[in-house]
Amino acid sequence: MIKIHQIKVPVDKSLSIDIIAKKLHCLPKDISSFEIDRQSLDARGPHLHYSYTVYAQVRNEEKYLRNKDVTAEEKETYVLPAFQPKQMERPIVVGFGPAGMFSALVLAECGLKPIIIERGKPVEERTKDIDVFFQKGELDEESNVQFGEGGAGTFSDGKLTTRMKNVRIGKVFDEFIEAGADPAISYQHRPHLGTDVLRIIVKNIRQKILSLGGEIHFNTRMEGLITADHKVTGIHTNAGDFMSSHIILCAGHSASDTYQDLYRQGIAIEQKDFAAGVRVEHLQSMIDQCTYGDSAGSPYLEPASYQLTAKTKINRGVYSFCMCPGGMVIPSSAKKNALAVNGMSFSKRDGANANSAILVQIPRSDFDHGDPLDGFRFQQELEKHAYRNGYEAPCQNIRDYLSHTVSDTPVIPTSFPRGIVMEDMHSLFSEKVNAALAEGLRTFGRRIKGFDDQGIMIGMESRSSSPIRLLRTEDGCSVSCKGLYPAGEGAGYAGGIVSSAVDGIKQAENIIHDLDQD
Repeated sequence: MIKIHQIKVPVDKSLSIDIIAKKLHCLPKDISSFEIDRQSLDARGPHLHYSYTVYAQVRNEEKYLRNKDVTAEEKETYVLPAFQPKQMERPIVVGFGPAGMFSALVLAECGLKPIIIERGKPVEERTKDIDVFFQKGELDEESNVQFGEGGAGTFSDGKLTTRMKNVRIGKVFDEFIEAGADPAISYQHRPHLGTDVLRIIVKNIRQKILSLGGEIHFNTRMEGLITADHKVTGIHTNAGDFMSSHIILCAGHSASDTYQDLYRQGIAIEQKDFAAGVRVEHLQSMIDQCTYGDSAGSPYLEPASYQLTAKTKINRGVYSFCMCPGGMVIPSSAKKNALAVNGMSFSKRDGANANSAILVQIPRSDFDHGDPLDGFRFQQELEKHAYRNGYEAPCQNIRDYLSHTVSDTPVIPTSFPRGIVMEDMHSLFSEKVNAALAEGLRTFGRRIKGFDDQGIMIGMESRSSSPIRLLRTEDGCSVSCKGLYPAGEGAGYAGGIVSSAVDGIKQAENIIHDLDQD
């Protein structure tokens, strides 16, 4: 098999064997098969085109290895751990977001019939509760954008971009595709699923785990560990005790009460830097125009996205995060009388607005008072300070924020469903965060025309990452409790759907390896 890079195809054309043959200077009949590895859009210059990398089976492939952009390479694929269970102890997985879902799936595929504990509701019921929250402002603290089947990522843009290079990523994508995702996610440069598709996917993965002997307990919140001699033997929940000597903890980055219980029981936790800021909204047509130029509006092009970073004079990074083309800004609170916002989109990304978090780094020095959980308290204070009646959100035109002027009306209509309150958003942040945010916004305005003049900002964006890390050994086990395997975003080892799922798979493998030694 050979790998062929830099195959250029106009955006209004599809990749074909004929195009690959032209790249190789061979006959189409010499290519028996091909598989796309990567697709990216080259938007430089007036003629937009896609650039593809493919794996291909070609007759007499050795002779093409002298060609530019051709290498000999086999596609790496994920293989489940080889394992014959010697005992039928069933591992417990706490939390059913991406990390919990994929750790449970691998355990189930290896015959271990995991028991899954999820404090929230199945995605069908969860969706109804979130709809009520969006429409009426009635928050269920156990069933919301943060808690429930699929985790926080289910009600987001469903981005699958990651900087990781890991064979387990292929496993994640294959399972998403089997569960209903577009197969194109396996090779797109910026793949995404969308909330509408994610709701189907998480339900189908749940059904697969159940079909393999897994067991799921919804509306069940872990309240503590059962331990003996620094080893876990089970968990206490509001629905009774569940016993196992192997537990994967995938509680998510909003389960501060769970981490408080664990810390009281002596589980080693440390503070971690995180980030906070605002959501910005612009017309998607403006972002398309800045990205595609005269090609903006082409039916062959997806709504444009952006990724921005800036270094500031006070040495705090400012960056865009979870950019949602054609999406909406949503309330994502998990506690009453506290406001957190996030971005969401459906698979078509056909909304009028683009939105993104614009975040400022929050170092531990901003919140450290000697307790590992101080970051949660800092985060909660930000969200309480941003709360307005009915979960309306503070809002300001970006240009007015930069000039310290309260906006009369937003320069564009907002997508936020609970309503907005126009005010000076400097009051939400410290002087240092405001200085960095303002400098970052001005920098981004120089890179995208209109960014700092034709956009609005909505706060509070505070749940981009966990402010803690649960310390673990090289084999994934908690340093303070044998048999406890922290995983995913909440444990401080991931940042997004794909990296969380990969970390969950790793922890499942660690448990399988440990059981194989018994």
